[in-house]
Amino acid sequence: MRKLDIRIMFRIYGRKMLIMVSGILFLLVTASWADEEILPEVDAIIRKMEAHYKTDPKKALSMIGEAMKHAKKQNHNESIAQVYMSSGILNFMLGELDVASRHFDSAYILYTKLNDKKGIARSLNNLGVINQETGNYREAISYYDESVHMKLEIGDTTGATSGMLNTATIYEYLSDYQKSLEILGNVRTIAEKSHDTSRIVDVKINIGGVYYLQKLYDKALVEFMDAMEMSKKIEDDYSLAYCYNNLGSVYKQKKEYTKAVNYYNQALALRDDLGDVSGMATSLDNLGRTYTTLGEYDKALNYFFQALKFNQQVEDKRSIAVCLNAIGELLIKTRDFNGAITYFSKAISLADELNLRDELVIMYKNALMSYAALENFDSAQIYLNLYNTARSDSLWKEYRETEELNTLAAGKTEVSKSIKRITYTISGVFAVLLIVLVWLFLNMKKARQKVKELSEKDN
Repeated sequence: MRKLDIRIMFRIYGRKMLIMVSGILFLLVTASWADEEILPEVDAIIRKMEAHYKTDPKKALSMIGEAMKHAKKQNHNESIAQVYMSSGILNFMLGELDVASRHFDSAYILYTKLNDKKGIARSLNNLGVINQETGNYREAISYYDESVHMKLEIGDTTGATSGMLNTATIYEYLSDYQKSLEILGNVRTIAEKSHDTSRIVDVKINIGGVYYLQKLYDKALVEFMDAMEMSKKIEDDYSLAYCYNNLGSVYKQKKEYTKAVNYYNQALALRDDLGDVSGMATSLDNLGRTYTTLGEYDKALNYFFQALKFNQQVEDKRSIAVCLNAIGELLIKTRDFNGAITYFSKAISLADELNLRDELVIMYKNALMSYAALENFDSAQIYLNLYNTARSDSLWKEYRETEELNTLAAGKTEVSKSIKRITYTISGVFAVLLIVLVWLFLNMKKARQKVKELSEKDN
């Protein structure tokens, strides 16, 4: 299951950051092994791992070796496959996508050998998640579709709707909101027929997220409020925390800051009770951004540092990079440009390691402006070049993704529109870069003139 856990940062970092992907993988694994013939000793270890999934995934991962040892000792393929699945999930949560992908592949091979359709379907879904995270949307949709088809074939409607939700988030990321809402509507129909209240909550949270991205805040409010009340009735505290957090983000956009802070704090308190460290980091980050908007920089900085601490605790590298950049942006507002550069450098190092191209575009721009403010034009020029390259790569990647999916869904007409939109965007970017270059040139000229005047005075 994917739920939109809205961070205000999406306005800066792009819609990809809205996805809390660990949620779907965690639910898949806890729902899986009860139906499989897992060795008791392996089952016991995996259940111990489960207790640490969200609070300390690294500790959970350290138990994998022991579980695999027991499974391989008895050459028990069902247990080996489940250990591979669990390992893939934990590596995914730690940002090791290549390792996660290999382990999901290994699980898929074993489940195929065992003719275990449930296992095959789960493996395909998780491989879809990996491809979605790495931007291979055509492959992701293919994996999801195959998984959904297999789950419907064996009567697993809940599992099928998970894959459909994932597909909806791809179209949402690409701003094809109509297609996303169409898929979410199909999920709701299936969930209502099977009286699956939990899945209806998921759908409402995701529909609310689409409306949020469309800036239809009143519509988003209705969906999140409905989801909140339903979550309370079924005592689903994790979903309730999502609702509180997302309601805070809607009220923040409506400039009703008191309500926004109140809902963020409710989400934070509930996630604290649940031990959801990643969720706490999200709520703290949103509080930091809200107080930044209000101009209360000391409060904001305190919340950002708390968010950073929790992100480091669960070793969420992407969120660490995002948080470091947020601190740098706040320091720019206080005119501490040297401090800002320190945080931008750390953020860029992590983002580069993870190949977060969209995030790097913003970070390079922030570093560029900070160095320019300090009149360090050589460094500013370096980051201008990096920004130019990263932005071009990001736009080209967006064009290719949109082209592929439009070809898949709608044919050549939509592709032409996509090309036109990307062309206009690139033109706009180069116009901005030209302005920045002129600005840098004038400032460099001004700085050199000052140096010349001072030199003449000394002589």
